[in-house]
Amino acid sequence: MKKTILISALAGFAAVSAVYWMATPPTAQQAGLVSARGLHWHPRLEIYIDGARQELPGNIGIGPDFAGLPTFDSGMQMTAMHTHDNDGIIHMELPGVVRPDDVKLGNFFRTWGKNFDDLGSKLVAKVNGEPLEDPANYEMQDGDRIVLSFFP
Repeated sequence: MKKTILISALAGFAAVSAVYWMATPPTAQQAGLVSARGLHWHPRLEIYIDGARQELPGNIGIGPDFAGLPTFDSGMQMTAMHTHDNDGIIHMELPGVVRPDDVKLGNFFRTWGKNFDDLGSKLVAKVNGEPLEDPANYEMQDGDRIVLSFFP
């Protein structure tokens, strides 16, 4: 009984430590990197077309249809940026060294198979309530609320 409790406690500590380690931003010595140890982030994307909220589909980046994409993991059968549900949460699970280009919103749109122009000719974008000038090149962060409003 004591051995089981000890093993469970150690496993729990290891899991919490791993999540903390992956979520900790890089140090100043690692300038130019988002992370040297991978990351697991969850920004939220809301899309409006002519004022009507659009559902972001679940399973973007999941399944064998995405096998040709650069970040596809054949063991997990998903890309590093993906959705599970239609709740607007983008799951970013990037291993190893993560560079700024790896976390750009435009990469998620490429995985989705969409261009910003597909959704409207005029775009108003905000991140955490602040205007965003170049959404395709925006480097997403954990917990971001990204709102893209498209108009004809």
